[in-house]
Amino acid sequence: MPWRIADPMSIRLEFVAEVLARRRSVAALCAQYGISEKTGYKWLARFRADGPAGLADAPHTPHGCPHQTPAAQRELLCAARRAHPTWGARKLRAALAVAHPELAWPAASTITTLLDRAGLVHHRQRRRGPGALGALGGARGPAGPVSAPNALWTMDYKGQFRTGDGRWCYPLTIVDAHSRFLLACVAHRAPETHAARAVLTECFRVYGLPAAILSDNGPPFGAPRAPRGFSRLTLWLRTLGITPHFTEPGHPEHNGRHERLHRTLKRDVLRPPAASLRTQQAHFDAFRLTYNTTRPHEALAQTPPAAHFVPSGRSYPLHPEPLGYPPHFLERRVTPAGLVWLHHQDIYVSQTFAGYTVGLDPVSPTQWDVYFAEYLLGTMDLTTLRFRSLTSTLTSPITPV
Repeated sequence: MPWRIADPMSIRLEFVAEVLARRRSVAALCAQYGISEKTGYKWLARFRADGPAGLADAPHTPHGCPHQTPAAQRELLCAARRAHPTWGARKLRAALAVAHPELAWPAASTITTLLDRAGLVHHRQRRRGPGALGALGGARGPAGPVSAPNALWTMDYKGQFRTGDGRWCYPLTIVDAHSRFLLACVAHRAPETHAARAVLTECFRVYGLPAAILSDNGPPFGAPRAPRGFSRLTLWLRTLGITPHFTEPGHPEHNGRHERLHRTLKRDVLRPPAASLRTQQAHFDAFRLTYNTTRPHEALAQTPPAAHFVPSGRSYPLHPEPLGYPPHFLERRVTPAGLVWLHHQDIYVSQTFAGYTVGLDPVSPTQWDVYFAEYLLGTMDLTTLRFRSLTSTLTSPITPV
């Protein structure tokens, strides 16, 4: 005959039935069924208390867990995540620890698990292959030696996008490299010198002057066809005593911290874009306030940038001092046509320098080196009446940031 396969519930019911029939002792029946007397009496007690249902397997989860995150804290975590859906567990933990220092907050891994159970974690598929590191992957340069606020600011136009009304928007962002403090985030219709200068002027009036500013070499920051890549904007910066630096052409990772900010800006504010430029600017203003004062920054030990930034001690001058040159230099003002007058001759230098004074250093009877401040722009040849420009740009001598 075939083997009889009995489930645990049937075996327990048989055991209880035989015990209640009182034909054999409980000890003998326990030995027959291969269980301890403690287990046998436990089955019998559960049957008397709850009937056959009491013999079913009880759940193995504990009745209580002393280490479980209290419900009130779970609600705070979920509320914070809904308010800041792009913040990870570490940022949420740091922000809530400041807002509620009297509570003991769980580890970041526990917070991630809690948020995942609440359906507040978006799981993205991993990208593999050569492009998996992204724009800020292994090719990023090391952090630069920027040891104090206002030692270096960085600026850039984020990639353009269209607002809901179909018009273009180019956000101009300016950041203090040391503290990551977002000094400005302004929506422009196009990258333009006067608009960028107006934003910089307002930053200088509010926060003072930095020692240097790093940007890419594209317009309006740089002018690739002008001597040394100077643009009207960088010429103005140098007259204020600010050293302009350019990243190397084709290497946005040299301004890696700024590129990382743009990724956060896109994720938090531009998905989707606002209906108009005015509304988009309102979103930028709200983002800037949160980014500077509330959002914990991992590179700053989960503290916000405002905790590390102080205004510069150099105030914005209403009347900048003129550039000075060594006594043996000749000083010449560049005409609106970009010409320099020397030895009764007009020699074209660049219209970019129109209105600015350059210094001429005689290196031979027929050749003169042309300087703007401390920067050598090129050489004028009196025999050919031509100016040979230096094409090298103002690549930053500091370590990329």
